[in-house]
Amino acid sequence: MKNYLTASISASAVRHNVAALRGLIGPDVKLCPVVKDDCYGHGMEVLYPVLAELVDGLAVASPTEALALRQRGYDGFILCFLSAYFDDYDIQDELVRQGITQTVMSKSALASVQAAAERTGATAPVHLKVDTGMGRLGVPARQATDMVATIQETPGVELTGIYTHFATAGETDKTAALEQLKLFKTVWPVGGGVTHHAANSAAIIDLPETHFEMVRPGLAVYGCHPSDHLRNQIELKPCMSVMAKLIAVKHVPKGSRSGYGLTHEYARDSRVGIVPIGYGDGYFRNLSNKAVVRINGQDAPVCGRVSMDQMTVDITDIPDALVGGEVEIISSDPVAPNSVENLARLAETIPYEITCHLGHNMRHVLVD
Repeated sequence: MKNYLTASISASAVRHNVAALRGLIGPDVKLCPVVKDDCYGHGMEVLYPVLAELVDGLAVASPTEALALRQRGYDGFILCFLSAYFDDYDIQDELVRQGITQTVMSKSALASVQAAAERTGATAPVHLKVDTGMGRLGVPARQATDMVATIQETPGVELTGIYTHFATAGETDKTAALEQLKLFKTVWPVGGGVTHHAANSAAIIDLPETHFEMVRPGLAVYGCHPSDHLRNQIELKPCMSVMAKLIAVKHVPKGSRSGYGLTHEYARDSRVGIVPIGYGDGYFRNLSNKAVVRINGQDAPVCGRVSMDQMTVDITDIPDALVGGEVEIISSDPVAPNSVENLARLAETIPYEITCHLGHNMRHVLVD
């Protein structure tokens, strides 16, 4: 962690986003945000107390993340997208003891869960994931009905849910998503007591027929739209801003160059600042010579290639930019040139990657 890099996380923005999502799904649908990868880089340490009081459950990727939530004191529903099939027995057993719901996608994984249930003497809740077209994890849809029956016949294991994941819910063409939805409905287990869920952020916003009993919003909770064309359908507030400090200021004559490869040439006598953030901190190297940061409300272009832990910005037109002054790396204003979504466009990637990469090497503080 670098204390001179600070991610300020707005609790009020998160509350606003959760309320906006709840307004779309109605009162009878459970909201289970995805908080994997340290809340998509936004900081579980600061966001946990905010989210815990707002939601009906939390979804994580790994057994380690699930157990960490219990250690924080969370006693609600936790869905772990992976079973502990490859983990040590102590982790497998602890998931069952702690009542954490594991995802089952194969008979081998089911066997590992059952063995943990036998060792602990507790019943293990599981959800079955079905691959309806994503082509990633999940039991193939053609095998799902048999897998449901197998789980229901397995002692010590209780099937409490079944789910799938959409590959194209954020696209304007919903053909593939609707085909996945149709296929998913054909493998639902008969009888009550099983929670069905499929909707990610995009589906919550644009496919209300996928809400079922529970939804799993991801980046929308943190204030980013899953797709540009969905922007006008819900008001979301980005909850993160990232600040650094100027660590050096220097004057360079016209014609000087900067950075590895000397890819930037100054067209005038210039004043430049050095900012202690780089690709080692998650700031993308392909933002070199493209992005801007903001100092005292003014844009300062990134000049030259971003290095591992520093970059150079042009502050010629910001005379009050001084050593020790604050530099806004990411703005929580969604229309700012250095917003998460605008940086993602410049980097030719998605907002998810921007926030996940930036989160790991800075301190997080909760504001408002």
